Amino acid sequence: MREYVDHELIQPDKIEKRFYQVNIYKEVKDKNSLVVLPTGLGKTIIALLVLLDKLSLGKKVLFLAPTKPLCEQHASFIKKTTTLSDDDIAVVTGETYSPRERKEIYNKTKVIVATPQTIENDMDNQLSLNDYGLIIFDEVHRTVGDYAYVKIIEKYRSISGSQVLGLTASPGSDFEKLKEVVVNLRIKHIEVRNEWDDDVRPYLSSRVLQWHLIDMPSKIKRVMTNIDKMLQENLRDLCRYTSQAKNLSPKKLSKKALVEIQKRMYMNLGKRGGSLFHGLSVVSATIKLSHLKDMLTSQGAEVAKMYISKLDKDNSRAAKRIKKHPVYQCIKKGIEEIKGAQPKLKLANKIIQKHLQEKKDARIMVFAEYRDTIDMLTPALNTIKGVKAVRFIGQARTNTEKGMSQKEQKQTLDEFREGTYNVLVSTSIGEEGIDIPAILAWCCFMSLCRLLYGIFRGKEDGKRRAAR
Repeated sequence: MREYVDHELIQPDKIEKRFYQVNIYKEVKDKNSLVVLPTGLGKTIIALLVLLDKLSLGKKVLFLAPTKPLCEQHASFIKKTTTLSDDDIAVVTGETYSPRERKEIYNKTKVIVATPQTIENDMDNQLSLNDYGLIIFDEVHRTVGDYAYVKIIEKYRSISGSQVLGLTASPGSDFEKLKEVVVNLRIKHIEVRNEWDDDVRPYLSSRVLQWHLIDMPSKIKRVMTNIDKMLQENLRDLCRYTSQAKNLSPKKLSKKALVEIQKRMYMNLGKRGGSLFHGLSVVSATIKLSHLKDMLTSQGAEVAKMYISKLDKDNSRAAKRIKKHPVYQCIKKGIEEIKGAQPKLKLANKIIQKHLQEKKDARIMVFAEYRDTIDMLTPALNTIKGVKAVRFIGQARTNTEKGMSQKEQKQTLDEFREGTYNVLVSTSIGEEGIDIPAILAWCCFMSLCRLLYGIFRGKEDGKRRAAR
């Protein structure tokens, strides 16, 4: 028999009582804390319990999330599960209300769910952080650098009695960034759970994870060999400017290392003068070639063709260096001659078609790393009988296209939930706490078809990965 959370501000039989959530709440309710839980394990419920605890003490709460869809999702959840009135909860973003209206809302509302950029802009005039006993930071791993979370916490942490709660499903593996988050928020306590913890497993449905290893087509291998020739030349040239390049090779090329070399060169321009301009051109060309190789081997020939067309229009010194190299024409011709759907796309089509035949009302999410891949996948998937695919990307603008506005993101997610679309083709933004309960309502388990970034490699590479 199910048990439900019993609280004076929670509607009866609304929230299932999960003991790991209750235990985490008890540990974090009165101290600066960080909660790390995989997506789907209910970080928002823990945040809600802490939030209601503060309201019971007469404190106001600020709930921050990076995007408008996430803000509206959190506000909707609070309204649906608690006895708070609609007037007690408000969503505040850059697209809602005038500055004067926001000031009035801040004054009268108990729970503000907002984007951090809006709060950063308002906290010197319309909003006083002194009024809040708790700030919840969703996707807290963003609290680094000059992100708005950092500006807000710098002002808030000096207030007597202030408390923060950070939530994330993906803290990342960069220790320095993790340390920066903990230091910025003055975290005193961390709670971590994963799907294999004993107190979590009873609440999870079973999942099936399948790896499909695909041979790299011979035509792609030939093009890749030519790209490696150009990369090798560039790396030899780079060794004249930095010893870091000596540890790099076309087979073991780290984009992160290349960007670091580029940054250091820019920093040393004043000391070493014009001699570094050539070096910067070389490292920029190397980054572009590395990206082309990645596009070709992990995303496919069609996406690589899109990148080639961008290179053709690129008038930078780095792009000109690439285009005037005699081997580049062989690379370009080789990519143009690759015809037909790539094996990975054929496999994705087969998996999606089979799943929709078995579960007609299913919802499927397809993840891809690059927007160009999204643009290639969406129309290709829409050729499958029964598939209604739609793209879902972030707000950031690129050199060639603008992102999706928050309004467009919300509309797309709503249409996906309602069944207007049944396949969501998404960049990594789709991993950030987006709740799509309709998937669980119509499927025994959520089918996640991920176009794995590195899977389009040779057999031996695949065997090594599988062994790990």
